[in-house]
Amino acid sequence: MIFFETAGQARMFLFLLYAGFLAGLLYDLLGIPRRRLPRFFQPALDALWCLLTGGMTALALAMGGERQPRLFALLGLACGAAVYGLGVRRLIRGIGRWMKGKALGAKGRRE
Repeated sequence: MIFFETAGQARMFLFLLYAGFLAGLLYDLLGIPRRRLPRFFQPALDALWCLLTGGMTALALAMGGERQPRLFALLGLACGAAVYGLGVRRLIRGIGRWMKGKALGAKGRRE
């Protein structure tokens, strides 16, 4: 059984992998104003995320040459989001905690 029937499908899978990664990153970036703004704006931010993610997905499908989503396309989105969520996101948060600890440690020594 061949997973990719044509070279265009492999290219589309890669584009959707990037789109899934960017969707995860965008969700975290929109989480910053979501925590700071009143609850009234949360549905608007969620709608913005849906529109931007849908646009990225449609663009990736168009660049890949497919007119319809298929199973491997959804798998590409899921894999990209998983790479971000399980790898890069944890790395960024770990670095942030480490830098925060360094800043707090340096601040404590100054006083």
